[in-house]
Amino acid sequence: MARIMLEFYRSALRDERPRILGIITPAIDTKFYYDVSILKLEKLLDATVAGISSEMRDEVMALPDKPNELVIFYDPHLQMGKVDTPLLRQLRQIDPTMECFRKQFKGAKHVGHELGSCASDLVWRKALREMDDSDLIHVDDDDEDHPEQDPTIRAAKIQQRVRNTVKNWIFAMPNLDYTSRGYNVTPKLVKLVQILKACEPQGDGFRGIVFVQRRVVAHALLDILRVLSDYLVFLRPQQDLLEDFRIGSTNLLIATKFAEDLEVPACSCVIRFNIFESQVSYAYARARCRGGDSHLIHMAERGNDVHRRVLSDIAKLDKRMQKWVDSIVDSPESSAPPSSLSETPDPYRSDSDDEEDEGDAFVKDPTTSGRIHAYNATTVIYRFAASVNGNTDESLSSRPLFEFQQLRGYGSRNMHICTVILPPGSPIRTVSGPPYPTQSAARRAACLQACEELFYKGYLEYKLFPRPPPVTVRQQRESYVSPAMLEEVSDKDDDDAYLSKQKTSGTRSYPRRQPDFWVNSVGVFHGRLYPTAISIEGYDDPLSPHQPLLILTRLPLPPIESFKLFFTGVARNVHFQIGAPFDVSEEQLNLLHKYTLRVSRTVANKPFICKSDELVYFIAPLDSQWNSPDSSVHKWYLPDLASHIPWHLVASAAANWVVALNRDSVESLVEDIRDAVIQDRWVEFTRRYEAVAVRPDLNPLSKPDDSPREAHYENLVEYCKARRKGFEGLEDYDQPLIEVSRLPIVTNLLNPTSRPAAESKKNPAKCKFRHLIPELCCRLTLPASTLRMALLLPSITRRLDDILLVKELNAKFFDHCIAEHFLHAAISAPSASVEFDYERLELLGDAYLKYLSSIYLFVTNPTLHEGALHIARQRIISNRSLLKNADRSGLPQYIQSKPFTSKAWQPPNFRVFRPPRPIIPDEEYHDPDEDAQVVPNPDVSTNEPKQDHVLAAAADTPQAVTHTDRNSPSLNSNLTNNVQTTVKDKIPTSTIVSTCTRDRPMPISKKAKRTQDDINVQWLGDKGVADVAEAIIGAAYITAGREVALRVTKAMNIPVPHIDRWTDFARKTLAPPPDVSAPLKPGTVEHLEEAIGHSFKRPHLLAQALTHASIQGHETTCYERLEFIGDAILDFLVIRYIFNRDGQLSPGALTLLKGAMVSNSTLAAVCVYSGVHEHLIFESHSIASSIQAYSELLDSARKADEARAKIEGRLPGQYWVDIEQPKVLSDVLESVMGAIYVSDNFSPEGVEAFFDSVLKPFFDRHITLRTLSHHPTKILFELFQSRGCQEFLIDKHSDSETPGFVTLVCHDIILASAEDPTAQFAARKASFLALDALEGDVEFMSRTCSCRSINEAKKAAKKAATKNVPEFDEAEADLEMRIVEEMALGSDKVAGC
Repeated sequence: MARIMLEFYRSALRDERPRILGIITPAIDTKFYYDVSILKLEKLLDATVAGISSEMRDEVMALPDKPNELVIFYDPHLQMGKVDTPLLRQLRQIDPTMECFRKQFKGAKHVGHELGSCASDLVWRKALREMDDSDLIHVDDDDEDHPEQDPTIRAAKIQQRVRNTVKNWIFAMPNLDYTSRGYNVTPKLVKLVQILKACEPQGDGFRGIVFVQRRVVAHALLDILRVLSDYLVFLRPQQDLLEDFRIGSTNLLIATKFAEDLEVPACSCVIRFNIFESQVSYAYARARCRGGDSHLIHMAERGNDVHRRVLSDIAKLDKRMQKWVDSIVDSPESSAPPSSLSETPDPYRSDSDDEEDEGDAFVKDPTTSGRIHAYNATTVIYRFAASVNGNTDESLSSRPLFEFQQLRGYGSRNMHICTVILPPGSPIRTVSGPPYPTQSAARRAACLQACEELFYKGYLEYKLFPRPPPVTVRQQRESYVSPAMLEEVSDKDDDDAYLSKQKTSGTRSYPRRQPDFWVNSVGVFHGRLYPTAISIEGYDDPLSPHQPLLILTRLPLPPIESFKLFFTGVARNVHFQIGAPFDVSEEQLNLLHKYTLRVSRTVANKPFICKSDELVYFIAPLDSQWNSPDSSVHKWYLPDLASHIPWHLVASAAANWVVALNRDSVESLVEDIRDAVIQDRWVEFTRRYEAVAVRPDLNPLSKPDDSPREAHYENLVEYCKARRKGFEGLEDYDQPLIEVSRLPIVTNLLNPTSRPAAESKKNPAKCKFRHLIPELCCRLTLPASTLRMALLLPSITRRLDDILLVKELNAKFFDHCIAEHFLHAAISAPSASVEFDYERLELLGDAYLKYLSSIYLFVTNPTLHEGALHIARQRIISNRSLLKNADRSGLPQYIQSKPFTSKAWQPPNFRVFRPPRPIIPDEEYHDPDEDAQVVPNPDVSTNEPKQDHVLAAAADTPQAVTHTDRNSPSLNSNLTNNVQTTVKDKIPTSTIVSTCTRDRPMPISKKAKRTQDDINVQWLGDKGVADVAEAIIGAAYITAGREVALRVTKAMNIPVPHIDRWTDFARKTLAPPPDVSAPLKPGTVEHLEEAIGHSFKRPHLLAQALTHASIQGHETTCYERLEFIGDAILDFLVIRYIFNRDGQLSPGALTLLKGAMVSNSTLAAVCVYSGVHEHLIFESHSIASSIQAYSELLDSARKADEARAKIEGRLPGQYWVDIEQPKVLSDVLESVMGAIYVSDNFSPEGVEAFFDSVLKPFFDRHITLRTLSHHPTKILFELFQSRGCQEFLIDKHSDSETPGFVTLVCHDIILASAEDPTAQFAARKASFLALDALEGDVEFMSRTCSCRSINEAKKAAKKAATKNVPEFDEAEADLEMRIVEEMALGSDKVAGC
């Protein structure tokens, strides 16, 4: 009856269902009870039982109708690392590089881990069927292989050999007897078979689903179960054939996440073969069960921390989450989930090669390359709904998230339309999808449609997209491996094979990654553009306005945080405002294309070309009426930026690069030069000036007193006659002059040590102001305020690229768990010369990694002694290990190590136009030298005067016009016609040259090749890559603490596989029992608890921490193992403390402080200072005497130093450094910290209390930069050297009046000076004052010193040149290094227009 009602009655339209009357007659002497079973009958029959009160009905309906949830454990697969079968080994010999069957090799390995070696071979049997169905190229396999063989032939041979081998292979039957030698399956598969066997009594009433993670496992599991049909006779298994499952032809479905939310008949048993970290997945599994008489089984590995945590989270769902899960179970309409929904972007990944069909519709995020398909769109909508306004309204849980409408008229089948109803506050409330035969398919389509609308309207955050595929094809480490399993197979040979190819004296060549956003944007156009306004702090400054610009992208940019640009060391913030997308016409798009080219060519002074469909972004101006909106507006608010585009300015700049000045009157000229850029010649690429004022008091026959350029000439006209070739006079000698100033040049504004352009001393023409003759000038069509902003675009777009890379890295590696500004700093090398770098974070990450690995080894290796633990830790944290793991994950390509070179700026897909060679008669033609120099800029006239850019250049116009615009394929003729018409009367006929060309490209010079390699390749030191990995860990710790840092550590393949969370350490540790520890001295526990303000939960661990190895019978329970972890804990706490205390202190200074704080001499002094030494347990007279002597000397030194400090007016210093200390004192202090940590179940509370109450006061009093040593001058110089500074000195003066006067100078800035009767004490005083000044102004060195960036840029230029060019020209390299240095100093010699 149930099948009839479900499959026929309930599937019919409500109006077509017949009315049914049923009568229930209870037996005599029985009582009728209205319970859950009757309630189910009501739902089944779509009926109501009469005679039941509403109170009883409500009471029964309130009872949960949940399936019986069971957790069934299976034993770990102890042979996890040994899954190579004889077949797999033989096939690997045929295809050693896996170039033809990579997917099958990978799948066979995974199936072997999940199901065993028998199932692993079945992957190849399935591959054989696929090869038989495909058309393989037949080749003669008798020919010998050789390296130069055609790749197609070689691949065909491999495929043919693999096919023949698999075809002739005898496959083994599954053997489930673990006592047998032929046991070839995993305990997990055995347990699954046992579960299914237990369902046999259900007979025909059994209907079950097994959810697995990967489709390749589903195929193999199906084959195994079919082979076991004699044992499981009641099963009729099938994979993904839902229709057969609905009608009962099969009673067991093997499915992946693809089928989780589909309409599947309710089942008596749902088995989660793989535990998925997904609350949505859990809700779907619940929904597949048929109530209280069904079972939901979670298969968990015994001792697996990940499975324990996921199941624990399910058991701890709060009431709102439970209610939401019930809504999914009860109705396909569901409801909006609460904000506590925990769903990662990658809850679990199925085989993308199997399930993501490129032909299917999807929404692709341009930032991360993540894709939303129909099968995961519902989960994205759930996550979006949970994020809307935090979704804290209780009433939302009762509102449906989906509504369904049933349609007629589609043949014999009814169709369904689903409407997504998003919560209030969402920018889009309802979206309806197309009709589909089933509600689940309609819901998927509607969710995909909703995702598409949200994305294309700019509302779908990039963090909601599923995690994109990894950036490398190399096999990644398992993030978790059960401690009962063997370690992973050694990958040393694999790592060495990848690294050894590129090794060159500690540096390696890596590809330099470009953001995916621009690649994903090419060729994409849906008739609309996405505007982002760029403005700079103080852009409305009346003295130097910077009019905001628009960047118009083809796809929505993610939110961009503000960042700083540095103008002569003064920081100004650049702000981004995302606007509402708008539709554009073809005409507008054409204008924007030309305007973008105009701006780019003007900024770079290069003949850039780029097709419209290859532009990844367009540039547009904003009018002066636009103001940045208030930051307090709603987060979904997108201002209308399109209405503020001045299209008349866009059209003007698109048509002409310059126009003639309006000289009708002085007033018209004054108005024309307002916010104008003036050129003194009619060519596109030349020097430009800002118009300052019209000077009616001057004319061309005047000699301006404030212009030294004309000092040797009678007037400006005489200067033009002498310096201007072809100058024949003026039409008007009474016209007023224009006073102009030079435009700022394009420089690297990301470098905080950048300096203003140096003025030329040799050429007086480069003074600040000039006077130009209007008749010889023209006005740029870009306003001065717009061009000022455009000149910042090279630095802005470079930083934008970096930010996009950071977002991409965060998504692909770390699931967005690291704060982006910290991650940006972590991947920025000091050589990049930006405001931050990884050095400070690297110190923190290094300390954390030492801390983590020490605890990990201490817990997972309870029998190893201290020396063996040190060796094991080095294998994890060494630079070599970090390098290999970072390279395995693909991290180096994201590292930013090269400084931004403004001269090399080139927007994506732009190229410099190089005119073809002119035709040469055949009898005169010969091939040019392939190593020819770069062709001169075609826009500079060959007969232009060499001496200088003179005032007016009308006579030089023809060649530039002819060469530039008539030959440029990207600029249409209308771009130049107006300008040519304006000046045509001034062009002598003899100057027009032929543009006929031979179809032969211009040769590319070595320098151009090196420039291209410089863009795509970077050389990184091995230690630098390791430092970046540690810095990323440090960034993760600052973002969200030690748990997130552990996740990030695992994501970078650092091998800590036997742990999942920090809380697992307490459950896994094995500590010696109390009866084997040495007895403590009386009062020890009380004294230490009072000293640290924390009580010991396990006092016997304190006894172990205080026990020296000299105690007979307690050698194995002495403090050495606890000292091993205590050392790492102390290092981490010290680094974290000074990192937070001295927020801007340089890494070199932090290292000096850390070294002083954790030195053995300092820890010994703290041990005596805190009284811990009095409770040490030992049996050695020499130790007792040395401790006694040290304590006495220490007390005397302390008193003497305090007396000297009082006289010298300073704080007490490190009075203990010159006293030899017993090492046992420093060791026991660290072991006590280790004992506190283990006693507190690996919680940091106790050791933090010890640090705050004992160590911190001691460090604050005795260890700062000023008190770091008795030799402050040495410390100061070490601090300078750690920054790479080379321009510092001590200037000593001595005469009869001031015998000792010392000045400390750094980069021509006096840091401090002091006077004393002796020069030695004067130097000490000055050094103390300088250290104090540096502590007070922590950004002084970053703002002042650029020595390191200059030196590293020199080395990089020389290294790149020597490696990329076979015949290296030393002179050219020296020139390049001088250019690099000048650019770092902001010289106008290399960056001028």
